[in-house]
Amino acid sequence: MKNKDGSFVVIFKNQNKEEVFLVYRSDLLIWNLPGGGIEENETPEEAAIRETFEETGFKIKLLKKVGIYKNIDTKTGGIWNTSFLFVAKIVSGKYLAEFPGCKGQWFKIDNLPNDAKYVTRLRINDVFCYKSAKPFIKEFRPQK
Repeated sequence: MKNKDGSFVVIFKNQNKEEVFLVYRSDLLIWNLPGGGIEENETPEEAAIRETFEETGFKIKLLKKVGIYKNIDTKTGGIWNTSFLFVAKIVSGKYLAEFPGCKGQWFKIDNLPNDAKYVTRLRINDVFCYKSAKPFIKEFRPQK
């Protein structure tokens, strides 16, 4: 069974790209990029904007679609879901936690929290590695 597709957003504090905004998920006890599931009849871009607003209170402008991850089911070898990665800038708003216990914070790229997800680190790194105008497409197999 295919899982829900998702959109995730890397938001840098400024053009120097030295700090990135992460959200602490109180339900999963991890730091993650803003983002989440794409609803029915919603584009990946619309989901990225909606999810970021829901999780942070920030209105954003998408600057670039960086990549598309085809997440592979390790049991079947088929595509489990697809995730889209964007870079955005904050247009307005101030941080507002979505749920009690959630937090939002700027982190230096070279000093991300220990409990940041592996895939969060991977996605931030991918923003720096891929300079093409077209989004990359790659397969992602979860770590064991």
